[in-house]
Parts: sequence; C-alpha cells; structure tokens
Amino acid sequence: MSGRDSSIKLNAFECGVLMGVIMQLDAKQRQALSGVWEQLVQLKKKAEEEAGVKKEIIPGGMLKLTDKDGTVIIREPYPFEIEGN
Repeated sequence: MSGRDSSIKLNAFECGVLMGVIMQLDAKQRQALSGVWEQLVQLKKKAEEEAGVKKEIIPGGMLKLTDKDGTVIIREPYPFEIEGN
C-alpha cells in the first residue's frame, strides 16, 4: 500500500463481525491489525454514546448495558471494555 491510508465503508454489523474476527486472532496477528482495532473500538464507543448506553459492572462481574430507551443487555464484558474504561 506504499504507506498511504485507505478508507472502507462498513455498517455496524460488519464492524462487529470484524471486531469478533480480530478478537479470535493470535497475538501476532492482532498486533498487525492494531490500528484497525483501535478505530473499531472508537467507532463502537461513539455509537454507544449516540445511543445513550450506560455501562455497569454488576455482581458476578457481568456487564449491564442500558440504552436511552431502557433496553437492557447483560453479558460478560470483553477485555477491551474493562481495560482502562
């Protein structure tokens, strides 16, 4: 790519799929895609802010997500959601 940045268009579902694929890679492969990963995390945070998502760690270490409409999701947190957040 001769050192140039390129852009692609992805919808929210495609971003989530790409995040899932990167999370399953070994450490060396994840490192090669670290720039893409950081961009995906920033897009995820922006989408959560726009949706008014509130995050809360509940007993047992589970993550409770509540959006501005009151929709609640409870699941295990991903490592990137608890590291430095």
